[in-house]
Amino acid sequence: MIINELKDVLILILGWLLGLLGPVIVDAIKDKREAKAMKAALFSELHELQYRLMLSAYQIESRYGELNHEFFLWAQGILVGYKGVNSSESLLKIIGPLLKLTDEQMKTYAQQTKQQNQPISGLSLKKYSLSLLESYLSSLAKFDSKLRGHLLELKVHIAFINEVVDDARYYFRLSFQNNISPTNYDIANNNMIDSYKAYKSQARVAVEIIGKILSKK
Repeated sequence: MIINELKDVLILILGWLLGLLGPVIVDAIKDKREAKAMKAALFSELHELQYRLMLSAYQIESRYGELNHEFFLWAQGILVGYKGVNSSESLLKIIGPLLKLTDEQMKTYAQQTKQQNQPISGLSLKKYSLSLLESYLSSLAKFDSKLRGHLLELKVHIAFINEVVDDARYYFRLSFQNNISPTNYDIANNNMIDSYKAYKSQARVAVEIIGKILSKK
């Protein structure tokens, strides 16, 4: 008799607990599914962004930097891992033989490339947006703290890249002002080039951050 009464009490307690925990369990499952869908969408956006940032860095490096084995190895790593809508096959075919050059041959190649790309006008740098990340900001708590940190760090660097684009455009317009003195032209032009180099540096940092994010699949 007592045993039956205890069973009834335990069943009541269990039912009460399930009533309390049921919504929590359902919400946890829902959050997990939503987080998985959000990650898939975000990673797709960032995968494409990583490729585009690498191309922008290459454009600047070939004109104002110093192409070398380290840069091409870095670019090759991005291209090999790229599975987006654009084809990377032609670029990989170009980079492969370049990596076989000696240091002296690479220096000659870099100099020739720089001479061939002497600017007639400024570079057309692109601004980038993180539309999905922006729309998910209020839901980032669904991700683990390390992934959250990388995403917010990337947001900061993309904002800086976009600010550098504004600076570069300003100095470009300034260099074409009527009656600008040779001294002021040189100052504006040098500032414009410094902006390009800052863009390249930030682009490479952003590419590395994206690499860390994508490794968390």
